Amino acid sequence: MRTIVAALLAALFSALTLLQPLEDMSARQHDLRQIARTIEHDEWGLHYEPGPMAAFRRLAARDVALAAHPMPYWRYFGLAATLIASIRNPHTSIWPDVEERDFLPLAFYWAKDGLVTVPTAGSPQGIALGDRVLSIGGRTPAQLAQALSRYLPGNPYGVRYNACRFDLLSARYSLEWLGVVDSSGHVALTLENGQGRVENLSLSFEHQPGYGTLQQVAVDHFVDRFVAPPGVPLTSRPFGWRVVPARYGVFWLREFDPSHALDVSVARFFATSEREQVPNIVIDVQRDPGGLESVAQDFITALVALNVSQHHVYVLTDWGSFSASVLLAEDIVGDGFGTVVGQPTGEDLDVNGEQSFSLPDTGIWYQVATHAPENVLGYEAVTLRPSIPVALTTEDIQNGVNAVATWLKRLPSTGARN
Repeated sequence: MRTIVAALLAALFSALTLLQPLEDMSARQHDLRQIARTIEHDEWGLHYEPGPMAAFRRLAARDVALAAHPMPYWRYFGLAATLIASIRNPHTSIWPDVEERDFLPLAFYWAKDGLVTVPTAGSPQGIALGDRVLSIGGRTPAQLAQALSRYLPGNPYGVRYNACRFDLLSARYSLEWLGVVDSSGHVALTLENGQGRVENLSLSFEHQPGYGTLQQVAVDHFVDRFVAPPGVPLTSRPFGWRVVPARYGVFWLREFDPSHALDVSVARFFATSEREQVPNIVIDVQRDPGGLESVAQDFITALVALNVSQHHVYVLTDWGSFSASVLLAEDIVGDGFGTVVGQPTGEDLDVNGEQSFSLPDTGIWYQVATHAPENVLGYEAVTLRPSIPVALTTEDIQNGVNAVATWLKRLPSTGARN
């Protein structure tokens, strides 16, 4: 009798498990409709493009219909991500609630010549900072970037930026969506260390409520070590500066957020640079995701107020520079003030407002940008290519070389272009 009862309970539990997705159907459909309505209302370019508007509505209707069927979370996320990516706006993005998902205990960073590991707390023993990733689930980094480009809007630099910014190469939902999780729930990872030794690993996922914090701390330490100019800890504060008399002044900015403290800091930086007669002004926006364009314009105004003929201005960028930081670099180059140094990055258009929403039923956040009325649909992101390339390579990371610091130390004591 007990055996029969146990069997019946097991069958009931199994049935409930299979029916679980049905309980989420209305929530998934509601969230997709909300995303579609928000984009139609705020993505101004759609109002001026009847054809793309109709195509977007057909895609949204298809996704809503598909969401009426049971599906795993990763497939639903793929539907929503595809809908977002269809409008080709890098500012419009989507990501899950990272506090509720499972992750590999490992973060990643894209160097110029490949993908490298950034160990977090709890990372498997033997994985070191800067190990070159040869494959994840049998796919090379280039193949993963190509697959991600179907779901992430923007140019190749923006795809890599978002893949690491939103932990898409660590999160289970994303790696399942990319098809690199095996039947046992593990991910095959092939690494090459600095000595050329190749290791084949099989990593399991962990439920890490604090993963976002762990990942950010690990990447911040990485940036301090390999991206920061000498004597400038990039991640300790959102902005700051350092002046080396008779050589250069560096102002670094991690995000274009306006504040009185920032205004005071910018004024003091330029006043000190003028007083010390530094020939080189360096504006560092590496890994700066952007912010308000008005803050970028404040820098341009301050530069115009300088005796520009007595200085040469450099803007440091990398593949993580985005939005307002790229616009700042474009303006400085376009106005003839200076030179872009670092790695290629890209942006496609100005944004005059953004809205962020939470979809609590399905655990998704999405952010929609609004544009001035113009034809923006299908407009490819342009690439900002530095005239002085300073790339961070996997070899640099493995050898402990800070490429930016090396370049700064070579700056001449005159304002001549190098």
